[in-house]
Amino acid sequence: MSPKFSLQNVLDVRHEKVELLEIDLGKLLMLKQKTQDVLESLEAYQAQLIEQLNEAQTGEIDLVKLKLLFLNSQQIGRDIEAVKLQLKKQLHEVEEKRAELVRAKQSEETLQILKRKRREVYEAEQVQLEMQALDDIYIARYFHSQRHGA
Repeated sequence: MSPKFSLQNVLDVRHEKVELLEIDLGKLLMLKQKTQDVLESLEAYQAQLIEQLNEAQTGEIDLVKLKLLFLNSQQIGRDIEAVKLQLKKQLHEVEEKRAELVRAKQSEETLQILKRKRREVYEAEQVQLEMQALDDIYIARYFHSQRHGA
């Protein structure tokens, strides 16, 4: 049985931190995807408004309808800019969280390597002790057989 790793508590805390960061990153990615969906739907709606605006300018012109379509198109344009700004901020947050996750995983991996190396050293020491014990047994048998055989 290998000895308890002295930094196991630290390793556990770092592992939990990695798990929490992965969850946070997943949430941020979902939020970013929802924002992208909103942006796509706003852009599609804006394209529809522009098409309606073009159609309203042909044939008999209804100035009230034209003005309403134009104002709606302007508002959607402002909404699109706001969503693009929000998306840019979310992309920055995702990249920051991703970098934080990479650092946390590297930190956890460092302790995993220390733990593995400590276990390897322990196992090598155990093999050495077993070899010494076998040598002692063989030597004791040899002297025992020499004493009783001679």
